Amino acid sequence: MITFGNMAYIIYIALMAFLVLVVYGLYLFWKRRAMGILTGRGRAAAGFVRGSKVISRIKSGIIITSVLLCVILLLRPQWGEKIREVNSEGSDVLIALDVSRSMTARDVKPSRLDRAKDAVKWIVGSLKGDRVGLIVFAGDAFLQCPLTNDTGAFMMFLDAAGPESIRLQGTDMGRMFREAYRVFQKKRLTSKILVVITDGEDNEGAAIPAMKAFKELGVSVYTVGVGRAEGEYIPGESSEGSGEVYLRDTEGKLIRSSKNADLLKQLAGATGGAYLDITNGFSDLRFILEIIEDQQRNAYGSRIIKERKERFAIVAALLLVLFSVELMLPERKISGRSKGRIKERLRRILMKMKRKP
Repeated sequence: MITFGNMAYIIYIALMAFLVLVVYGLYLFWKRRAMGILTGRGRAAAGFVRGSKVISRIKSGIIITSVLLCVILLLRPQWGEKIREVNSEGSDVLIALDVSRSMTARDVKPSRLDRAKDAVKWIVGSLKGDRVGLIVFAGDAFLQCPLTNDTGAFMMFLDAAGPESIRLQGTDMGRMFREAYRVFQKKRLTSKILVVITDGEDNEGAAIPAMKAFKELGVSVYTVGVGRAEGEYIPGESSEGSGEVYLRDTEGKLIRSSKNADLLKQLAGATGGAYLDITNGFSDLRFILEIIEDQQRNAYGSRIIKERKERFAIVAALLLVLFSVELMLPERKISGRSKGRIKERLRRILMKMKRKP
C-alpha cells in the first residue's frame, strides 16, 4: 500500500502544480499566436519551427507528466516496511500540577488550569526521548503518572487531571513537595529538577519547611506561575439555569484568588532554581528545556520499530529520464521554403511599420 509522508501539505503542493500547468498552457497559447503572426498560417505554423505535431504533442505530454510526478515527489511516496533498532536515552522530568479549585479562576483564558495543562503539553512535546512523570496536588498530592516516555499515555493522565481528581480541596504545597521527595528518593532520577506549575496559593503554609529535604537531595525547583496579581473569583458548581456561581467563605463572602508570585520566587531561589511565568505566554518555558538538556542523560535500552520505506528516489530517477527524453527529441529545422515565407512575412510587417506616420 502506497502512503505519502507529506500528505498534510497536499493542498499547497497541488496549488503550486496547478499554477505551473496554467503558466505552461499560457505559454503554448502565446507560442501558437506568435507563430501565426510570423507565418500567417495559424496553427500550422508550429510545423515550420517545432517539427511534426506528433513530436510537439509528445513533448507537451512529457512536461505535463513531469509536473504530476513532481507532485508525487514532494508528497514523499512510501511503500514497504523496514525494521530498525532505536536506542532510547534521555533525562527524567518530574512535573507537579496544581489542580485545586483556585486553578479554575478565569483571569487567564480559558482558565488557569487549562493554561497550565497547555504549558505541560508544550514542555512534553518539546522533549526528545525524556521520561516524564506527573504529580497532581490540591489539599493532598499523589503521583498521577509514573515516569514514562510514552507521550500518548502521559497525555491521557494529564487530560484526566482536574479538581475532581483529589477529594481533599484547598492547596497544600507541603504535601506535594513530600510526594515529590518520595519519588526522587525511590526512583533515583537522573535529573535533579522539579517543575511546579501553580498559582502559588498555599493554604497550609507548609511549603517552605518542606524545601529543606530538597536541599539535601540537591534538587532544584523551577516554579511556573499562572494567574494575575489582582486575582479573580473562583467558579463554583452551578445547577442548570442558575447562572454563574462563585465560591464563598464561611461568612458568605466571595473568595478571590490571586497569584502569589513572591512565594514562588522564594521557593525557587531556596533551591537554586528559577521562577517563570506563563500568564501571558510560554516563551519563558524555553529556559526549562535548556536546563533539561543540560541534565545527565540515561540509557533506557533499545526497541525495535517499523518504518515505511521512502521511495522518492524512484520518482526522481523517472523524472530525470523524462527530462532527458524531452531534451533529446529531435526538432526539425526550418525548411528553405518556410524560411522564405517567414522572411517575406517579416518584410511586409516592417514595410507597414515604416509607412505609418
